[in-house]
Amino acid sequence: MRAKRIVASALLVLGLLMVCLAPAPLWARRASKPRASAKDQQVAATLLASGSAALVAKNLGQAKSDFEEAFRKNPAPEVLFQLGKLAEAEGRLVVAQDILRRYLHETAGDAEGPEQKEAQRVMQLAAAPSGEVSVFGARGAWVLVDDRLAGALPLPLPLLLETGNHRIIVELGDQRIEEQVKALPGQTVEMRFNQKTGTVVVSVPPALVLLLDGDLTAEQQKALTQAVSKAVARERQAVVPGDKALKLRPSLGDCLQAPSCLTELGNVNEALYVLRVRASRSSSTPPSPPPAAGQPPVPEKAAWKFAVEVFDPSVGDFSGRSSTGCDDCAPEQALQSATTTVGTVLQQAASRSRGSVEITSQPPGADVFLAGEKVGVTPYKASRFVGSVPVEVRLLGRPPFTAQLNVEAGQVATVEAQLTTPGDDAPEPSPTLPPPPPKAIVYRTEVAPRPKWRLALGGSLIGAGAVVAGFGISALSIDGNPAPCLNGVTVCRRIYDTKSVGRGLVVLGVAAVVGGVVTIALPGPKRQVQVTAALSPESFGMAALLHF
Repeated sequence: MRAKRIVASALLVLGLLMVCLAPAPLWARRASKPRASAKDQQVAATLLASGSAALVAKNLGQAKSDFEEAFRKNPAPEVLFQLGKLAEAEGRLVVAQDILRRYLHETAGDAEGPEQKEAQRVMQLAAAPSGEVSVFGARGAWVLVDDRLAGALPLPLPLLLETGNHRIIVELGDQRIEEQVKALPGQTVEMRFNQKTGTVVVSVPPALVLLLDGDLTAEQQKALTQAVSKAVARERQAVVPGDKALKLRPSLGDCLQAPSCLTELGNVNEALYVLRVRASRSSSTPPSPPPAAGQPPVPEKAAWKFAVEVFDPSVGDFSGRSSTGCDDCAPEQALQSATTTVGTVLQQAASRSRGSVEITSQPPGADVFLAGEKVGVTPYKASRFVGSVPVEVRLLGRPPFTAQLNVEAGQVATVEAQLTTPGDDAPEPSPTLPPPPPKAIVYRTEVAPRPKWRLALGGSLIGAGAVVAGFGISALSIDGNPAPCLNGVTVCRRIYDTKSVGRGLVVLGVAAVVGGVVTIALPGPKRQVQVTAALSPESFGMAALLHF
């Protein structure tokens, strides 16, 4: 009896533990969300009806306002569905898929209705490249993406955002915290909002771009991608499938054998490595007979070979290589072997030591080739793996410069290429003096002496003018005076009338004097005299002095 009571007690305790540790059912998870009051539910229903009518009438601005206000009043799945339909009507397909996938998550387990079928239809549409952003913060805080309401914390799924930069805003009461984030295809970024300190911590796990080539079915590629993702998740790294990584540069799909294309693919996706796995399969056993009724199919065994390469975009070279295979194994065994090799090669890549190289040239702008691969132009600076690498610097029209560069761990190896042209080594001609400047003819102007006839004429005019003017003055002095009587006449009535004659003689005399002075004062005739001198500033100065 006592043993039975002990067993019953143990079973009771075990049952309680199972109930406590079992995952909460869907209804319990939904009940954990705060319920809206009856008044808020009624207001939300009115806004939802108004927004639905505005959406049908293509009044998208009014529909956005009504739906967001309704969601704040009552964050129910039916409001979330209408927000997704609004985003689709606005042409924001990635946003619509983000909202509707959360709607499907919250309504999982319900009877499938027309809304769920519509949401599933939207999820199947081809959309732009997108990435995920996980947002963590205080429970009940509102999450906005680019000023549009996206949900309330805690979000059941990460936000699905179109690749590029976005503004994530978390509101709790009057507090509003905002931060920029960049979404990358196939990658998940974590954002933790601390409402107490107002800070945001953004963490981006290192990403690996995974390229799969060879004899792998779609199911096997998916299985290998999942296996590699689990393997690198221990190192907090994420795997970006090649098809998602190529969405940022579709043109690179045709040149993935070239290191330059692998470098660009890794850089645009901000990936730590580009991981390539090539698989080849050849059947080693005859096909198995069909399984009996009710029996699982027997996996077909084959010979598998895998070549694994790790490319480092920051260096522009492969950092690890390895291969593996099995002669008689099932696909699951082969994929497990490939996954193990991937882990080994990634460890090999992480352990490679690195240094830096700096390559310059005179003149600059020359093409730089490392190990035969063009990596840039001078001046060139990049990190490289430790070891010896051949360097070639080329510039059109000049002989190439070659050297062997030795890269050491943590050190900078420098090369300065002197690119000469043919004939640069020939001796320079001795300097010669410039020829003397040519002679120039310089003229100066001279004034000849006054002619003697002009001097004589001028003097004569001055003398004659003075005499005539004297006679004129005398005539003016006696004008109106009585003339002397003649023949003994006592009283004489004659008076001198010499005013007009005197004035004429004075004017004539003054004119003769002025004419004589002018005749003497005029300079002699000018003439040009030729002077020969060197063409120099001094000669011009001398000519100017002679002129003046």
